[in-house]
Amino acid sequence: MANPGLTPLAQAEGEGEVRLLRQAQDLGFPVVETWVVGLWEEFARLNNLPERIQRLFQGVFGVRIDEERLLLAAEEAERAVRESYLLPERAEAFLHALQGKDPFLLRRPGEGRYRLAHTPQEALFALKRLWAEAFRVEAILERYPFLFPPSAPVLVQALDTPGKDPLLEVQEDPFLSLDLLEALGERVVAYTWGGLLLRIESQHGG
Repeated sequence: MANPGLTPLAQAEGEGEVRLLRQAQDLGFPVVETWVVGLWEEFARLNNLPERIQRLFQGVFGVRIDEERLLLAAEEAERAVRESYLLPERAEAFLHALQGKDPFLLRRPGEGRYRLAHTPQEALFALKRLWAEAFRVEAILERYPFLFPPSAPVLVQALDTPGKDPLLEVQEDPFLSLDLLEALGERVVAYTWGGLLLRIESQHGG
């Protein structure tokens, strides 16, 4: 069942960590099964989020920032994202692709903060929570004067080990980091889980 927004790493386009992970996999390094989710723009458009969120923040930014209204608007914006829906066929394909592969880690490329999901349905909820984080007050102020976030992918990584806490086993691997330096020609820090490459942290900000 195809889903244009849920792309296996080997077929995914993108820069930064997506590119590094794909190159490492192409070179034969064992990488955790990974998908790249690129559904944010479609999701936002389907649920009319740009206009709805623009209305929420009317009057917040003027000569001075109305901090009370900012807090309320950010809270409502996060709720609007969490309570919105993907196209049914997208959600169905997402759940189908992840069936039988739990647990999952979800995160943004280039970031080491993981969201853990134990079922495909939990992974779908975690995806929307990650999108909603773009409307935390700190995130809004960081990209101001731009209110709406740019399109950004989310990584879904399947660990296929029910009953374990994968976060306890994620660790830096300095030897693999050296191997990747030689293979990729870039200084990186490699993080592994169960002997598989999970995350590549670029030392050049990529």
